[in-house]
Amino acid sequence: MISTYLGYVSATRDMASTLARIAKQATVKSDQQYYDAHIGKIKNVDEFLSDYKLYSYAMKAYGLEDMTYAKAFMKKVLTSNLSDTSSFANKLTDSRYRQFAAAFNFGGTSKNQSAQSDSQKSDTIGLYEQSFANETALAKKESKFYDSWIDKVSNVDDIVNSSRMTDYILRAHGLNPDNISKAFLKSVLTSDVNDPNSFVNTASNFSTASLQPTYKLIASQFSFNADGTLSGATAQTAEQKEAMISRYDSMVPSLLSPAVAASNDDYYRQTITKVQSLSDITGDNRLFSYIKTAFNLNPKLTPVQFNLAFTNSDYAAVTGMADMVSHFQFASDGTLPANQPAQTPQAIADISAKYLNQAKDAKQNLFDDAEKHYKSAVGEIKTIADFFAANDTKNKNLPTVEDMALRAFGIGKNEVSRDQLRKILESDPYDSKSYVNSLKDDRFVGLAKAFNFDSEGNLRAPVAALSQTSINSLISAYSKSKTFGLTGEMRDKAVKDAKDAATEFSKSIAKIKTVDELLADKKLTEFILVANNIDPKSVDKNTLKKAFTADPEDAKGFLNTQAGQQFKAMVNAFNFDAKGNLTTAKIEPGQNKGARLATNDLYLHQTLETQQGSSNEGVRLALYFQRKAPQVNSVYDIMSDPALYNVIKTTYSLPASMSNMDVTRQAAMLEKLFPVKDLHDASKVSNLLKRFSAVYDAANGGNTTSAASAILTRGSGIGMSADLMLSIAQLRSR
Repeated sequence: MISTYLGYVSATRDMASTLARIAKQATVKSDQQYYDAHIGKIKNVDEFLSDYKLYSYAMKAYGLEDMTYAKAFMKKVLTSNLSDTSSFANKLTDSRYRQFAAAFNFGGTSKNQSAQSDSQKSDTIGLYEQSFANETALAKKESKFYDSWIDKVSNVDDIVNSSRMTDYILRAHGLNPDNISKAFLKSVLTSDVNDPNSFVNTASNFSTASLQPTYKLIASQFSFNADGTLSGATAQTAEQKEAMISRYDSMVPSLLSPAVAASNDDYYRQTITKVQSLSDITGDNRLFSYIKTAFNLNPKLTPVQFNLAFTNSDYAAVTGMADMVSHFQFASDGTLPANQPAQTPQAIADISAKYLNQAKDAKQNLFDDAEKHYKSAVGEIKTIADFFAANDTKNKNLPTVEDMALRAFGIGKNEVSRDQLRKILESDPYDSKSYVNSLKDDRFVGLAKAFNFDSEGNLRAPVAALSQTSINSLISAYSKSKTFGLTGEMRDKAVKDAKDAATEFSKSIAKIKTVDELLADKKLTEFILVANNIDPKSVDKNTLKKAFTADPEDAKGFLNTQAGQQFKAMVNAFNFDAKGNLTTAKIEPGQNKGARLATNDLYLHQTLETQQGSSNEGVRLALYFQRKAPQVNSVYDIMSDPALYNVIKTTYSLPASMSNMDVTRQAAMLEKLFPVKDLHDASKVSNLLKRFSAVYDAANGGNTTSAASAILTRGSGIGMSADLMLSIAQLRSR
């Protein structure tokens, strides 16, 4: 038998190579291949437990081989919600159960399923707000272009053949350009508004009576002959051009700026005195919008509804338009009495005051009300059908979830059908071959990423850099690292600081979409390194980038070298692809890819330790101690693990009877022997294990079996059966 020290050093000199050799062994390779091929097909915990080969492989990997028979107990472990401190797994004293539960997706996942995470909602609302600023900037750009372009027009065809110009003119009057033909617009622009038989004065040319006044208004602002040639020096006079630009700047941006509100008020005061009929108001969208804003009416109020309020007092009262009607002098048939203006000077002043007061807070009110409703409505979404739902009566004047989402990503409602939009939202934006990516439009990809629907239209967990389980694990590890070895006021402060750092970490990590974003955030990077027991000062950004973009399954890759192996578990936890972007390829129903790779790695370690133990249990103990040492945060962690405690007692020649002493006295003695923080220093752990090896060999001579075997296998050699262990494990769960 080789010495314990020689066996330990031989195995750990190049751990990556040692594990690679273990992985090539026929039985190990076969077991691992089976696990890799089948774990991704598991949909629920019952399927997992019923596949003995899968289940026993995982149990061995996490050192729970002796508990494989206890399926009912392990089901309770696996279905525990680890974010709930009172859940079954969290109440067990043995941390192996929590680690095992954290490796699978069987517990507490429903809380993570929502149409949008807080980060996604925040991003969508931010884009929604930004869309208004973009709209205003684009309006100014278009007006500048129109200002210089319209003077160059020599024929009506110059306008109707330019989609940019027809859009400008029609949108300035509140009309949608999509369904208006060139021939129709040409007939409008070449009409003589003073000729009762002209195109714009013939009612049958218009689909609705309410549209005719609007087109008459458009025709009145241009100077074209019937054949399309100019009837004046330019297509528009300087005054007409200025009025058109003012109209566009006021109508196109959806939000009122103080300058636009003042311009609209001036326009209203000048124009209302010339109004002779209700159609003069509804035919001028600038006037009509002004009145709707002043009296806080539904922006979607139609000319028919507006007219009805003047001819039916009951309708006006029911719809809240009675006050508006009282400010005008129209008769009950909608006409003006002879020689009377539409409004008195006092009524004009009153409506002006109402408008300016409404306009003052219009922007913020819209944002506040729309966004409050959006957050509430998104929270109620259970399936994709709810995304398309109309608002309830209370919020009918506000944009729907669909409206806000489309606007946020710059998508017009007429650009895609409802069926196409459903396919987009049910598509995987992280799969280059998916439907949404086949559209080759970043707007649709962005929309799909903003919502969490699966291919069936049901909710799924958000695609994030880290799963909630991984976030919880990192927070726990970070807190332990930062409070390690501290007592009293220093510990209290460290606990508070760690809690604050954890809160910031949770918020920040939710926003990360790429490796570059992660590494650009120094606080995030340091938090993750500390949680993984890696000194941030010992690692540069380039090394981290190399680690995050390396393939953990490449036996010759960076993560499987001595230099890179320390980053392997850390990198495996993240859902990034080789290019450093988020991916769904690592997310599976039963176990994510990162957890699968970690399980395989643990299985190799367990196999190595078992095989080494067959010839020398001291080597097995040393290997186990080296693997577990970074996770030790107090002497109580050592005392609760028989194998770890055995190494310490052997190393320091402590009597076996020490275990019968009062727990507090045992802890005090151990704290005097060595600082627990030394177990986070690889070189100090190596020195401790050198001493252990010497003492162990001296004590055991040529014997290859000892109580260590029973401790590591949790067998009956030390008087502890599996049933007794099950009882102990459940003590804190009662």
